[in-house]
Amino acid sequence: MKIKLFILTIISLLCFQTHSFAKETEIYDIHQHYIPECYKQALLKHGINGSESDGLPLPKYSVEEQLKFMDNFNIKTAYISLSSPHPYWNDKKETINIIRQINNEGYNIVKKYPKRFKLLATLPLSNVEESIKEIDYAYDILNAVGIKLPTNAGGIYLGEKYFEPIFEKLNERKAVIVLHPVSQTEIPDTIFKGYPPAVVQYLQETTLTVMNIILSGTLEKYPNIKIVIPHGGALLCALADRLEAMQGLLELKAGKKLPSVKETLSKFYYDLAGFPVPNQLYGLLNITNSEHLLYGSDYPYASEQYIQPQKEKLEKTKLLTKKQKNKIFKGNVEQLFK
Repeated sequence: MKIKLFILTIISLLCFQTHSFAKETEIYDIHQHYIPECYKQALLKHGINGSESDGLPLPKYSVEEQLKFMDNFNIKTAYISLSSPHPYWNDKKETINIIRQINNEGYNIVKKYPKRFKLLATLPLSNVEESIKEIDYAYDILNAVGIKLPTNAGGIYLGEKYFEPIFEKLNERKAVIVLHPVSQTEIPDTIFKGYPPAVVQYLQETTLTVMNIILSGTLEKYPNIKIVIPHGGALLCALADRLEAMQGLLELKAGKKLPSVKETLSKFYYDLAGFPVPNQLYGLLNITNSEHLLYGSDYPYASEQYIQPQKEKLEKTKLLTKKQKNKIFKGNVEQLFK
C-alpha cells in the first residue's frame, strides 16, 4: 500500500511540474500564419482551388479562433506571416497590389490586438524595385517587426544576385528575415507524384535555399540581417557533418574561398515548428546553441492535435534545461527583435 501511495505521489508531482511549466511560461510564437480573404480569392482566381494550399486543404481561419488557440496554449504573442503559395504572378501590377492588401490586412490584425500579434510583412519578391518600396512601407507605415521571404520567387532563389538590392535594403533596416518554403519549381511530376510538398519537398527546398544563401556569402555581405530557418532547420542537421567535410570540394568547384558552412550554420536562428523532438533538436544543438532556437507552432496549417504533443515533448525533453526551455519559448524571441 505504501509503495502504491509513493508511486501515485511521484506521478502527481510530475504532472504538477509539467502543468506548472506550461502555465508559468508565456510563449512567443515565431511561426504562425494568417490567411487574408483577399489571398484566398487570389488563389482561386489563379486556378489554385480556394480550399487548397500546396496540395493540402487550406485551413479555416479567423482571428477569433486564432486567439482561442493562443489562449489554450498560453501563447502571449504570435508573429504572423503569409504561408505558401507565395504570390508572384506574371502580372506585375496584380502581384504588387495583392501583396499590399495582404500586408494591410496583417496590419489591421496587429492594430486591433497589438499585444497579441506582430507582423512579418511579405514582399512582391520577383519585382525588386517594388520590394524595396514595400520594405519601407512595411516598417514605416505598418510597423512590421520583420520580413517573411519565400525560398524562391518564380524559380529565382534567395542568394542569387538578382535579389542583392533587396538584401541591401534589408541590411540597412537591420531586418529579421523569416524564411518559408514554397513548392519547388522544377521537380518532375512523376517524382513523389500526388503528395503534398509539406511532407518532404519543403525540407529539400529550405535546405537548398539556405545552402545558396551560405555559399553566396549573403551573411558576410549583409551582417546586419538575422535569418530564421523554419521547421527545425529542415535537413541541415543531418547534412552538417557532410557539408563540413566537403568544404574543400565546394571551394574547388567554386574556384574561390567560400564562407565556412559550419560557422555560418551556427549564426542562423531556427524555429521549432513541425516535429523537432528528439532528432532535429539533438542535431540543432550540435550546429548552434539553444539561444538560436525559437518556438513555432505553424498554426493554423498545423492543427492542435499535432501542435499539442510536440509542445509537450519540447517541455519534457531532457536535452534542454528548464532555463533553456524558457528562453526558447520566450526569451530568445525577445532578444532577436531587440
